[in-house]
Amino acid sequence: MNFRKLTLLGFGLVAFASSIATAALANEPYFPRGEKAFQRLDTNKDGRISTAEFAPVMDKRVASMDSNGDKSLTAAEIDAALIKRVERRRIRMMQLLDADKDGTITEAELDGVVEDMFDKADADHNGGVDMVELRSFKRGKWRKALVDGKQLATAKQN
Repeated sequence: MNFRKLTLLGFGLVAFASSIATAALANEPYFPRGEKAFQRLDTNKDGRISTAEFAPVMDKRVASMDSNGDKSLTAAEIDAALIKRVERRRIRMMQLLDADKDGTITEAELDGVVEDMFDKADADHNGGVDMVELRSFKRGKWRKALVDGKQLATAKQN
């Protein structure tokens, strides 16, 4: 395996591992890091987040993991919620990367996804992606189009 492919595979594994960490952090109390998240929490739009705005969000996060509804979380409930999130992430990754739907991701499939991603993000088609292009690149839209296209191609083959 050449260095480029090894690097891309490593990047994918790091992204997967970070999604596990993100899932774990998604329910812990934390202040928003970005402007959009801050604006969502600032419900009265006064430019500040109060505990009155923050507490209901945390209550909702805890309730989403509280499988028996007793308003407290056990380690088992937290584990179950995290495993469910990791499983959803695994399914999304397989949908995106496993082009032939055989249950494995090959170097060729990974290369195809990376090429498509760069082609779509490189708005000025100069062979590289800069920060302006990255900020305007709509990852979710690209992923959906790529997965939908793969599913359509698979359906036509069958």
